[in-house]
Amino acid sequence: MIVIPGTRFRLILDDPGDGQWNMAVDEALLESAGSGSSPATVRLYGFHPPTVSFGRFQKIRETIRWPAVRDDGITLVRRPTGGQAVLHDRELTYSVVMSRDHLEPFRKREIYRLIADLLLEGLIRLGVSGQSSRKRSGDLHNPDCFRSTGEYEIASSSAKKLIGSAQVITRQASLQHGAIPLDMSYRRIDRYVALGLQEEDTGDSSCLSGELGRPVSYEQALKAFAEGFDAALRSRGAALHVGCLAQEEIVRAQELLQHKYAGDEWNLMY
Repeated sequence: MIVIPGTRFRLILDDPGDGQWNMAVDEALLESAGSGSSPATVRLYGFHPPTVSFGRFQKIRETIRWPAVRDDGITLVRRPTGGQAVLHDRELTYSVVMSRDHLEPFRKREIYRLIADLLLEGLIRLGVSGQSSRKRSGDLHNPDCFRSTGEYEIASSSAKKLIGSAQVITRQASLQHGAIPLDMSYRRIDRYVALGLQEEDTGDSSCLSGELGRPVSYEQALKAFAEGFDAALRSRGAALHVGCLAQEEIVRAQELLQHKYAGDEWNLMY
């Protein structure tokens, strides 16, 4: 697994924002990387208001608890990536977009391995001891992302899941994004989606504040992971530079929001 020498990654740092817009932006970045019109990109962001996201093919429509969703002002969105449901509340979210010109070999496992190394560097800067899982654990068919750990997902030193990730690969590019919980707010997901979980089925997962024994703010996590990604990429002969969305990417994200992510046809298709 080699990052092509001289690759320049763009770093986009966003405040927490609307969940449907976040997914539209990530897909716009995937498209622009695939067309060769934008560089490899790391984006760090959050969600406000809290959002439940579903995997691309996840069957969820009949399980949504609409009264709680409406009462609490929860946003619903279907991701362009796979995986299971996540409640995004108090968390830092990452996305990494690359084309085939940025990584060799360009395969799912190698992409996961690279990004796992980047995430571990962010944890180090917070003082959290983490590890990249070498095998799957838990029930991978459980509809809650944090009730199982996939290969190369990030767990604590005691094997509790810390970061949930999902990926999509096109012929030209890849998008991987994931949730880095600051606290245990993500465990409220069963309030909004009937996942068929038992009350005692809390899953083997954790969060940044749980590992450190103190609160971790969005700003602290943002700084740590930006620095960690920078160090990890530079050690591989790449570079990370702060940037922003191109105007063309903003326009495309607005189109995707209007015609896809803001609509029930996409979000509630299954």
